[in-house]
Amino acid sequence: MGSRLSKKSSSRHQVAPDAQPKKSYSESEAPKSSIRSSLEKKTHTPANTSNSSSKSKKNQEAGEASGVSRRKIQDLFDKYADGKDTMGPEAVMNFCDDLEVDPEDIAVLILSWHFKAETMCYFKQQEFISGCESLKCDNLAKLKACLKQFPEELKDAQKFKEIYEFAFLWSRESTDKKVLDIETALEMLELLLDEETYPFIGPFCTFLKEQKSYKGVNKDQWVSLLEFCKTIDQDFGNYDENGSWPVMLDEFVVWTREQNPDKYCAPQVDSFLQNENNFY
Repeated sequence: MGSRLSKKSSSRHQVAPDAQPKKSYSESEAPKSSIRSSLEKKTHTPANTSNSSSKSKKNQEAGEASGVSRRKIQDLFDKYADGKDTMGPEAVMNFCDDLEVDPEDIAVLILSWHFKAETMCYFKQQEFISGCESLKCDNLAKLKACLKQFPEELKDAQKFKEIYEFAFLWSRESTDKKVLDIETALEMLELLLDEETYPFIGPFCTFLKEQKSYKGVNKDQWVSLLEFCKTIDQDFGNYDENGSWPVMLDEFVVWTREQNPDKYCAPQVDSFLQNENNFY
């Protein structure tokens, strides 16, 4: 996320590409990426009808009844959005600064998941307000406290799966894109999957860098990779080359075996062919 932010921001911090959650960064770290040529500009048209005003008042009262002030959340959003209905890359970077969190910290990804953010580097007004309300946070201090707890959510298998799948949609260059470019896919895999828990991820990232057939990773490949890493033995002993894995993963297995012929077992012979040979 940080690299995307730095491409869209004018003068921001450089972030180290470590895979583990990172600490807040200093002013001495400067970005190397250039400014994105153009940014989508959005305008906010306030609701003027009495029905909208009544609904907004009811929502505000409901929030305050639960101990969270919708007005405070709105004021917090306005602080960064500067009158717009969307916080753009520069605003998100300022928001991260005030939260004292590195934009590439996995906690920012988890926060975006809670916000149901549609696009990396952007928080729409409704996403921000609804997300803060669900977290019961109406100020920076409460959000900081939440951020510290977010990594614990990754220990929940179902939540991790949801966050992992969310990361694909969230980190696309735009919502109409069907694939993640290789560079972004590598960054997100590095952020989400550590080699100790998922031993295949290191070799797979090397494969992605070296292969020439794919310019990006689609959703099926992305989702299947997690299942592959969780279920396939390290020696590929239970890998079925006739299974329903995406071709990219089949090619990864072939590539890995070619790189380490003495380490990995040979492909399984189809049981039908074995029986046929035994017959003759």
